[in-house]
Amino acid sequence: MSRTTLTLKTQRRIIGRITEILPDDLSEEDALFWIGHSAQLSEGLRNVLIRSKINWLDQLVQAENNALGAFFNETFDLSQFAATLKQFGEKRVMQWAKLGLKPHFLPRIVFTHGSKFPGWKIKPESWFWQKVADGSIKRRNVAGELEIVKEVRFEGTTVLIDTRCKPAYDGGRQMFANDEGFLGGVIEALRTEGKIAHTDAGPPSSRFNISSSEWDEHIRPALEARPEFEGVTFRLEQTIEANVIPQLYMWIPRKKDGRTNTWVWFEEFFRGASSRLFGGSSGGGFLADAFYFNVDNHWGYRAVRPVGVLDA
Repeated sequence: MSRTTLTLKTQRRIIGRITEILPDDLSEEDALFWIGHSAQLSEGLRNVLIRSKINWLDQLVQAENNALGAFFNETFDLSQFAATLKQFGEKRVMQWAKLGLKPHFLPRIVFTHGSKFPGWKIKPESWFWQKVADGSIKRRNVAGELEIVKEVRFEGTTVLIDTRCKPAYDGGRQMFANDEGFLGGVIEALRTEGKIAHTDAGPPSSRFNISSSEWDEHIRPALEARPEFEGVTFRLEQTIEANVIPQLYMWIPRKKDGRTNTWVWFEEFFRGASSRLFGGSSGGGFLADAFYFNVDNHWGYRAVRPVGVLDA
């Protein structure tokens, strides 16, 4: 496709149009953030405005390479990421996008409390690292057995990330945006069938007031049974994933995740199968926040947030 040099007249027209369609809910704080991060704003505008000559797969790989490079200041081999996406195909990726899910690659890398990465501004709090060190933090292995987490790391996998920002608390009525097509319908059906507990405050499709056990026993299997998720394995996000993702992908709504006063369950367990980690609230330490509670507990402040693993 041939390209013509942009004229001053057209430049003024598009600047005016961009100004006209600025989101009505753009806050002063968000506007000032982008003013202070002009390089990221420029890259985001470039990705939106310039119709690329490269195909969908190359676009995703290039964007992932840019994000990982900016955060870690390293270059990673993304051939596995590209192969996985190619296997699922553009149609499936577009279908997931309509559900608020985007594929990304979390490279094999170990995090420590002392790790220094350019994009890692907020780390999990000291309590988390202390409990990892004393063997209190555990995860299920492929056999479903709990084992001690010896390293805090990404596994080098392609994942489907839920791009939604968790909402601020509103008496239990708060909802994740545009969630009906992804989790809302699944949760409402399970509540209607009496398989998971009803919520008194919010709609029956709400992710809030759900126990960790209900996620494992009912919601996850129902989600994986949907045809659009054939070949996808779901779990909850690990503490380090929930911490890093909003800082790694600065253009998704989740960049504001630590600013809302609600929590999400995490994948790890504390000491045994009866307690699980959760965190992420602005009232508990923002993205650094992590603690534990009983797996059967229901709470209007806490929700579930799955992540899909595409190359398990």
